[in-house]
Amino acid sequence: MAVEIRKHPDAPDRETLQNLLVEPVSVEEIEREREDGRVLVEDNVRERDDLDVIAYLSPEPDGEDAVSVGVGLYRLVQLFGTPQISDYHAGEDISWRTDETFKYLFRARREEADEDDDLPEEWLFTVHDSHVRYAASVAEWRDEDGQFTADDPLALTTYALAQQLVVEPVEAVYEDILF
Repeated sequence: MAVEIRKHPDAPDRETLQNLLVEPVSVEEIEREREDGRVLVEDNVRERDDLDVIAYLSPEPDGEDAVSVGVGLYRLVQLFGTPQISDYHAGEDISWRTDETFKYLFRARREEADEDDDLPEEWLFTVHDSHVRYAASVAEWRDEDGQFTADDPLALTTYALAQQLVVEPVEAVYEDILF
């Protein structure tokens, strides 16, 4: 049984997450990397059997019913606009797709360096759906496609950070409704 990321014994605490700056990677940077022949490779944290974690999209760690990826996508669109990974355009043939329908690419940076910290100063991660669940992957640009496995502290921090982006409702302008 998967463990909720906030209850995982090796997951970072909220204070650690507060010291991280997250920003979307620009479409221009993504296109430039692809034009240079580089491929974005990912380690899907939600799919890793050795970590066995899941992200509930509720402010409370016991909100097991709050797993709808649609809520996460809606909040990401509210905060950042539509996903900037351009592989899933409406009206185009996307029959090649497996289980992902959207993907954001973010850059995370530490605001304060700590020598005892297992995290790099900067890294890339994607937020996407995976088997109809909210997921995150540690990502990096490489010259050729392949697999890699991120270090456990980085993987857990990435998933916790991706969850933290969307667990709190965003107040909509229309009728003060929380989404």
